Amino acid sequence: MYDLGEKIRMFRTARGLTQTQFANKLNLSKSSISKYESGQKFPTLETLINIAAFLQTSLDELVGLEKGATISVKGLTSSQMEIINSLLIEFRSDKKLKKIVMTPLQKDIFDNMLIEFLSLDDRSK
Repeated sequence: MYDLGEKIRMFRTARGLTQTQFANKLNLSKSSISKYESGQKFPTLETLINIAAFLQTSLDELVGLEKGATISVKGLTSSQMEIINSLLIEFRSDKKLKKIVMTPLQKDIFDNMLIEFLSLDDRSK
């Protein structure tokens, strides 16, 4: 099932915006953004159009009509979601990966990912 709230959150956090900052940019309340992202409330069509325009994405992609995969972040911690967002941003960047050597940013992301996911193993014991 498609989760509009997750998609809005993914786009917002990929741009480094808090819910408050995002709400201010769209002339909405932080609580509206929070409710959209948690699935407690659905934006009107006009609001969806404004969100898509601000996020520089198509309405189709925002509401899940564009062909392609969606990554669910349900059950992940906020630090894990930040790592996933960092990876997505890095892979979507204009840089073409022509060599096998990792950039310093890719190394940092990879290190953070290892630390986060290894700490999960420690918590499950």
